[in-house]
Amino acid sequence: MNSLALILFMLFLLAGGAGVVLPFLPGVPLAAIGVLFAAWLGGFQVLGLREILIAALLAALSLVLDYLTTVVGARLYGASTRGVWGAVIGAVVGVFFFPPFGFLLGAGVGAIGAELITGRPWREAGRAGLGTLIGSLGGMAVKLLLILALALMCLPPLIAAL
Repeated sequence: MNSLALILFMLFLLAGGAGVVLPFLPGVPLAAIGVLFAAWLGGFQVLGLREILIAALLAALSLVLDYLTTVVGARLYGASTRGVWGAVIGAVVGVFFFPPFGFLLGAGVGAIGAELITGRPWREAGRAGLGTLIGSLGGMAVKLLLILALALMCLPPLIAAL
């Protein structure tokens, strides 16, 4: 069962890694589910309650930080509240029209468009769009680090149990 636990965890970890760049996949939560399944398959002997709780905490943290990094990036570069909402709406629309990375383009265009609609000059609107892009990339980096943390926490005991 330990080899099945390792294989299943690796599959969820890879899916989680894909979720870092594909916005329709919840990256870190997928990897956390992999921890839960691997713990269950190993009879909670190799991975236990501590690892499951840490994985759940990291999954929740990733969802919060993913949103916050985009908002903070936009705000640091001067986006208004409407610019932030434009970025969020643009990201959602961008995913459907330009998958898989359309959320980045959509967020920037949405922020710029919302800022222009409110009467801000092109220079300020462009700066808000850049901040949104930087914030979104920061969120991707944070999610990648959280998935690496899950891998470093779970892979050594799973491999040692073989």
